[in-house]
Amino acid sequence: MRRGRILIVDDSASVRREVLQALSTTDEFEAFRECEDGFAALKVLTEFRPDVVICDLVMPGCDGITFLRFKGSRTDAANIPVLMVTSADDTDRKVEVLERGAADYVTKPFHPRELLARVRTLCKQRLLQEELETANTKLYHLSCTDALTGVFNRRHFDSTLEAEVSRFLRYRTPLSLILVDVDHFKSVNDRFGHTVGDNVLREIAMVLKTVVRKADVVARYGGEELAVILGNTGESGAVILAERLRVAVERLEHRTADGRVFHTTASFGLSSLESAEAKVTCESFLTRTDEALYASKKNGRNRVAVWNSRTAA
Repeated sequence: MRRGRILIVDDSASVRREVLQALSTTDEFEAFRECEDGFAALKVLTEFRPDVVICDLVMPGCDGITFLRFKGSRTDAANIPVLMVTSADDTDRKVEVLERGAADYVTKPFHPRELLARVRTLCKQRLLQEELETANTKLYHLSCTDALTGVFNRRHFDSTLEAEVSRFLRYRTPLSLILVDVDHFKSVNDRFGHTVGDNVLREIAMVLKTVVRKADVVARYGGEELAVILGNTGESGAVILAERLRVAVERLEHRTADGRVFHTTASFGLSSLESAEAKVTCESFLTRTDEALYASKKNGRNRVAVWNSRTAA
């Protein structure tokens, strides 16, 4: 676990010095920053990224209550715990700071060991929360990533497509879908082995991911099929991108275990939803994109086919 970062906010230089001295008796904290008022502290929150803020309640300009209100409205700082420094005889204000979002308080004049204990507890809680968030992010990534190719898996593809189709039906923002099938993939496995075949699929997936925009979703649809969801993209833009993807796959060099170089191609089926669409479901959208993919393979492979009423026929 890393060491904590502490932000000290007080208009009194002598109080800031006392706090710093109390916390410097241990090596549990890696960095400190001092500010004279709440406004200055708000400016450095994102840059300094403290794990605990020690803030005086009564300050000119921006007092502790105002600081809590502004900090709580910021998504990048809302979860940073604040230890409020209050007066010993001000019970109502102590209750108020806790209700306004302070994690704890310490009264003046504070004992250095008490201050250290309270900051230590808040810092440990913050660091444990950070570790938990990191672990949850990793788990989420694992749950939606295809183990072989490194792109999104079918479950994430299905949920994303459902959300995008719902958004199209509500806002009529254009949406395009591309299905990609590696040509003669079985022969690659038969000639070079499944390990090389796995590498081919992985390399093609990475090329697709590299060419598309960050907002686009590349997923393994199943077997040797991949899929690309293009949000806010109509047919004309999707066709241009699909052709770029086709050329990138065609030019990609693959290697066998003994160093021989070979190339593969892929067939692309494309379908788009635009403002004229009246009714559509995820299933119907997938079906017609699959029909376009079938047309691409039927007409010679290594090409982009776009769904229309004639494709379906």
